[in-house]
Amino acid sequence: MVKSPAANIGECSAQDRTRDHYDRHPFDAITREDERQPRNIQPTAFINFCERYLRFHASVAEIGCGPGRGTIYLAAIGAHITAVDISAVSLMRARKRAPSAGFARATALALPFRDNDFEAVVCDGVIHHTPDPHAAFRECVRVLRPGVYFYLGVYKRQRYYYYLYTFVGPPIRWLSQSAVGRIILSLTLIPIYYLAHLAKSRGKRTWEGATNYFYDYFVTPHATFYTREQIAAWGEELGLDLVEYDPSPGNVHAFVFWKPTE
Repeated sequence: MVKSPAANIGECSAQDRTRDHYDRHPFDAITREDERQPRNIQPTAFINFCERYLRFHASVAEIGCGPGRGTIYLAAIGAHITAVDISAVSLMRARKRAPSAGFARATALALPFRDNDFEAVVCDGVIHHTPDPHAAFRECVRVLRPGVYFYLGVYKRQRYYYYLYTFVGPPIRWLSQSAVGRIILSLTLIPIYYLAHLAKSRGKRTWEGATNYFYDYFVTPHATFYTREQIAAWGEELGLDLVEYDPSPGNVHAFVFWKPTE
């Protein structure tokens, strides 16, 4: 199906808003200690994927690397990484943390790679921020070599975050659009959020890190939520085998797909 010009304009606008948002507020709370011990800040599902399905020195496409949380871990375990993100600020931070990796600024909807280019694809917490997650999913599969694995993390439809983003988020996003509104948030909700994260992290969360998390959690301009059945159907549609499913990583659930050999 060919998209109308209006649809393309809307898609570009949505991506531009997401890019600008993460340039201003990269999803970054990584500390120096985290950089030295990157395993400690990875979801268990992602660690399991790396240990079970990544061979040493595998070529890995990390789609939506952000400021480098997963990138530094992949580099530490010996993967050959090509990391992609739409945000120049996020890429700059990731590059400093993982200088051995390759980087490309691009949207997940149009990856600058050939078909079947990588021995693994990782896309954790990204496609639900695009205007067309299904298309982003197809792009991840397109660049994956047959006979290897794809790790995907997406927002869960059944979790509480869906209700917070959908019903609590709109007035917060409205406030964030003006300087006065941002001051109000900085004096009210963000301090509360910071104190909660400070307690949860046992004193490790910084003000900047908590603010970045707050803006990702409530102000990110686009977020969609999916059931296990919906994501499994996308994989089935493209002939993938769902080999593992982990419902546990917080508001995100994790999928491991295998792309059959032809």
